Amino acid sequence: MNRKGIWIILILGLIALLLLFLPLADRTSRSERVIVDHTLHEIVHPGCFDQAETTNYLDEVSFSRATEELGYRIEDACSKERLEAGKESVISKIFNE
Repeated sequence: MNRKGIWIILILGLIALLLLFLPLADRTSRSERVIVDHTLHEIVHPGCFDQAETTNYLDEVSFSRATEELGYRIEDACSKERLEAGKESVISKIFNE
């Protein structure tokens, strides 16, 4: 293999490593299913439903629909912890799930 081929492989490997470690992935998937309370305009993570104080006007929607289309907010601490905003690296997303 010639020097040009080695450099190309090294550069492609470096790019692949950068893509794994740069914060590119959303912490909470836009398609994750959440419970919304239409009376209180709140988002509740399904794992936090038992401790959340909700009314009877509930629905299950995607996280993106709840935040972007409906404009609801996350109020309880448990749901805030499980539905974090922001970005994380692809490698940490793989190992955290």
